[in-house]
Amino acid sequence: MNHSPHLKSYVKMHPDNKMAWYLLGKEYESSGQEGKANYCFNRAGEVFEAFEHKQIPADVWMEYQDKLVQMSKEKARRTARTRYLLTTLMVLLLIWVPSANSPGHSRESTSFPSGTERVTADNVQVAGVQISDPNEVAQIGGPGAGGVFTAQARTGSSAGTVLADMLAKANRLPAETTVLGMEQSGSWLLWRDRIQPLLSLQNKGNGGLAVQSYDAAACACKPSDRETLRKAGLQWATGQEELAVLNSSMRAFRTQHQRLPRSLDELTGSFPDNMMYGTTDGMKKAFTPMRNLLVSQGQRAKGAASQQAGSSVESSPLLASSLYGRPFLGQPLRIVVDKSKHRLGLVSGNVLIRNYPVGLGGERTPEGKFVITDKVVNPNGKSNGEFGSRGMQLSATNYAIHGTNESDSIGKNESLGCVRMGKEDVEELFALVPSGTEVVIGTGGLPDQVLVPGSRFTTEPQHDQTNPRKTYHWLN
Repeated sequence: MNHSPHLKSYVKMHPDNKMAWYLLGKEYESSGQEGKANYCFNRAGEVFEAFEHKQIPADVWMEYQDKLVQMSKEKARRTARTRYLLTTLMVLLLIWVPSANSPGHSRESTSFPSGTERVTADNVQVAGVQISDPNEVAQIGGPGAGGVFTAQARTGSSAGTVLADMLAKANRLPAETTVLGMEQSGSWLLWRDRIQPLLSLQNKGNGGLAVQSYDAAACACKPSDRETLRKAGLQWATGQEELAVLNSSMRAFRTQHQRLPRSLDELTGSFPDNMMYGTTDGMKKAFTPMRNLLVSQGQRAKGAASQQAGSSVESSPLLASSLYGRPFLGQPLRIVVDKSKHRLGLVSGNVLIRNYPVGLGGERTPEGKFVITDKVVNPNGKSNGEFGSRGMQLSATNYAIHGTNESDSIGKNESLGCVRMGKEDVEELFALVPSGTEVVIGTGGLPDQVLVPGSRFTTEPQHDQTNPRKTYHWLN
């Protein structure tokens, strides 16, 4: 389809938009109008250099060409759509435009016709967004560098979409935001130890943003604060796990009691009221603001005005460190068991938080949906018995997720139907998931790779969580 008329109209109204000039040049080039194409490429400046010197899928720039055309057609909504487009183009440049100092890029290697203004790629301005010098960003960070954090896929189409949405809401961004990149395996985003700094954004005010890329595939720069941000990101991720446990526990309590808990004590009683295994200082500080968030979400669902949304977030360092004061792992925790790979995954939405190796019973292990009911420490009074040190019963059945005294059975089909786990794994899972957590057992769905952090999730246990009044006869 010939988009030239619409692109010509667009560049007349936005003559400084180098991406638009580049796309118009591609249109002329495809139709054999080399002279006009060269003129447009000269006007595109460093955008032309970047795109022609780096392999970029054609469908990527075609997508943005279509957006330009759409904006030209929809004159009535020009202002709003222009802002969205330009922020999206900034993301594209951020991901794919190499640094002017990168290897193989020479300032003298490209000649420009006389009269053509050359703009260096060191200080590219696109819709008020500045790609900054890495050393300047490092100095801005200082102690506690990183500001607030969020995370997204490291690559793929969703990465650009998430960033475009953030940049479209630039007025809501805090002074400093660090975006962490997560590896992807199938439809899952891999959590915690595999996350790395992807980029940082400094809010300069008045719609201006300074952006620094940490993606080695997109930027040849080597920011000095990369390792500092990586460590801060891991600390943030650990805190988000605490919030995920608290959030899921409060939601599960509401499902069982038709109200939210009034205090942490209602979540951490002795068995059978041990919805949560234990707490942390971060959870204690986050309880009230998290409760307010859940209340406000319920009010919005009912169409009522929210009076408590976002209140007292500052009192919770864990919430305050996350973008917009919301838990990143906001969807309830779920357990997924893949019988074909002998894996048990702990997930929140499409984020795979853990992926443990487990022992199963083959066809004896039932498939379907269950919920965790009894959560028992030292089932049947033993920490080294057939059920190990932890047991989590699946609904009203004789099946459970539990430890084992036969560690060599992990990865095999030797149980009578239960899900066996190693000691460290089952004790960590017990601390992570509340009673009421959904468990889905099936075939396929999880990656084969084990996903377990170097440092385990721990909480301070509360009260007595044994159950000496019952002897369990799970199908071990």
